[in-house]
Amino acid sequence: MGARWVRAAGWAAALAVGGLGGPRAAAAAEPPSRALDPKAPADTVFASKSADGLAYLWRAPKHYDAEKGVGLTVILHGSNLTRAWGFANHDKSTFRPDDVVLCPDGTTPNGNGGFNFLGEAKDSKRLHALLEEVRKVFRVRATFFYGHSQGSFFALYHAGEFPDDVAGVVAHASGLWTWTKVGKHGHGKAIVLMHGTQDPVVPFVQSLGALSALREAGYPMVRLRALEGWNHWPAEHNAAGGTPHTSQQLAWVEGMTTSDPGRLEACLAVLTDVKDKVEHDWGALASLARRAASAPFATAATKARAQKAVEVVDALVAKHAEALAAIKPGAAADGKAWMAQLPLFLRAFAGVPACDAVATAWAATLDDHRDRGVAHLKKYYASRAKDPAAAFEEGVAASREGFLWCEVQDRELRETLVGWQKDAKKLKLGKKALKDFDAVKGLDEAWKDGWKAFESLCKAAGDV
Repeated sequence: MGARWVRAAGWAAALAVGGLGGPRAAAAAEPPSRALDPKAPADTVFASKSADGLAYLWRAPKHYDAEKGVGLTVILHGSNLTRAWGFANHDKSTFRPDDVVLCPDGTTPNGNGGFNFLGEAKDSKRLHALLEEVRKVFRVRATFFYGHSQGSFFALYHAGEFPDDVAGVVAHASGLWTWTKVGKHGHGKAIVLMHGTQDPVVPFVQSLGALSALREAGYPMVRLRALEGWNHWPAEHNAAGGTPHTSQQLAWVEGMTTSDPGRLEACLAVLTDVKDKVEHDWGALASLARRAASAPFATAATKARAQKAVEVVDALVAKHAEALAAIKPGAAADGKAWMAQLPLFLRAFAGVPACDAVATAWAATLDDHRDRGVAHLKKYYASRAKDPAAAFEEGVAASREGFLWCEVQDRELRETLVGWQKDAKKLKLGKKALKDFDAVKGLDEAWKDGWKAFESLCKAAGDV
């Protein structure tokens, strides 16, 4: 797949992607075999199989109360991988320690040692049967899915097939299969679409499409978590400082659906206890904190912490909005930081009223950038292989006219255009496109400066 850009201590650092599954696709050896058992030690991963032979790995919770029950978190791997992917990329000691964690093989073997989660009834029925087996051994309070890549598509699909199986879904590097069932049966679920903005395998725009479809279907608890500069890799711990992104999102889906005061407090803690303020999921923190601050079952301490978080986020949003206030909707590309700071702000704080007000003011401009960007990029990709000169013209035009649209912000696009510009004479690039090329260089500089401006404001935020 080549080199991609992964954020690390700032906007990005170049790393090579080793495979679709991420940096660790498999564990070194199979864990010891043990059937599901509430008395199993929580510091050990065990291997087991369902009644129909579906292999899986599992880890017990650090505490199990048969009367209160326990959460169940299911990790669904990407295409052509195995059950080993789950714990290879999510530390058994720190990932959802209060839950039973289950990592099954994909429900359909690929014939070469790997497995897939296909969007077919037989696959969903097979996973449902496994979940039923778990519920016979553990009293499961609520079930949460984390799916990555193909596993994320399947997580949303399964939630439509068996809505009672799952309370919340974190779909990472995802989209929505057109045959996935959506509707009122799913309105009580909390769903996060988590996606790297520089994903070369499943484009970020796929999650935007899924978000739109779910909102149109009336889902009240669905949101997008954009991982800025991130690629297709799993993101429980990233290169910027170890922030557990997947755990954050699972805490949000649980926190938005639980009625247990202890679990609400624990979920809020996951979203507030972040060492690097830039790595906060501010949008998730804001919505969960608002719920906790007004929840009748929340403790006084939880309500107080939640209210403080609401105030901190609202103050930070106000500072971002103030920094962007001088820029009016419809402003042309000028190479300034706002060209990146605006989309960063709108993605990070979506759902916070003051941010949504900015988004509304810019709605017509954002739609125009999307339409123009998409139109130019269709022509760019259609001609890229056979006619670089025509593709260069379209890529430059997209950079000038659609720079606020996510697909235009693709770093590989800019790198390609820069490379062609250096070979302009040989490729016979047009004079007008070369004259307009400053828009491409300006967008690159804007992203570096915009990230610095965004980062600076976030680091100065109050403590939550």
